[in-house]
Amino acid sequence: MSSAPREEPDLGSLAAPARRKLLTLITKRRRLLKNLADDLAKHGDPNVWKRYGDLLLANIGTALRNGDSIALTDYFDEDQERITIPGERNKNLTEIAEEYFRKYTKARNGVAIIERRIAETTGALEKAQAKLAAIDAAVADEDMDALRSFLDPPSKPSTPRPGRRKPKPEQAFKGARSFTSSDGFEILVGKKAADNDFLTFRIARSLDTWLHAADYPGSHVVIRNKGKKEVPHTTLIEAGQLAAFYSDARNLPKAAVNYTQKKFVNKPRRSAPGLVSLASHRSIMVEPRVPFKKVEE
Repeated sequence: MSSAPREEPDLGSLAAPARRKLLTLITKRRRLLKNLADDLAKHGDPNVWKRYGDLLLANIGTALRNGDSIALTDYFDEDQERITIPGERNKNLTEIAEEYFRKYTKARNGVAIIERRIAETTGALEKAQAKLAAIDAAVADEDMDALRSFLDPPSKPSTPRPGRRKPKPEQAFKGARSFTSSDGFEILVGKKAADNDFLTFRIARSLDTWLHAADYPGSHVVIRNKGKKEVPHTTLIEAGQLAAFYSDARNLPKAAVNYTQKKFVNKPRRSAPGLVSLASHRSIMVEPRVPFKKVEE
């Protein structure tokens, strides 16, 4: 007695779950690229913001103001023509220049992160589109072997979890230099990029003061504030000197240092170790140096 002929599987039905998954992924990647492009446009050109800040400082004595507009001599232009830039009428030129420098720093950091994410997302989108095209070609050619290579393997049966293990004892964090300020406050200075992240987001508390050299790579610095007291100006200056010294600005006679409470420091998604964004901050000018004799490594 002959057996019934074996029924061939429907390739289109087999491929349908994988196609749906890829189409959903492609839609998400396209939406993300649009959002990233919008974010990039919002940041503006960091070079423009820095140029405006430099020109404001260079035109302190010659700028002409008309409401919220400021007429300046463009010293970066060969003909040194007059240009007009925006500036709030109730702020002085130095304050407006500082705002442009803050926009420059934020845009520079933001643009670098966004451009990297755009490149990553574009690559993932292209891979998903190529895989979708390969699945459709396998279905059209009735190539079962090729189609199987694109399908998800069957899921393994879940195994019961073992009993909860006791957590390992937390090891002391060794990725920071420790100092004590003249006022008795503990100051921690990160050593490497990964240490900076751990110091800022695992060690520092919400009301601790966070510092970093402006416009230069360097260590994260944290003033511990366990008693929630106001940080004395002397301690702030000493921590700023450390932030400037443990950065690429250490050879400058004076360097700008940004500071804020740790609660205003954010970690952009998928950003490189040590890279952060600030929701709010102020700046001080300090001499890059170690203001203490004893350093605990």
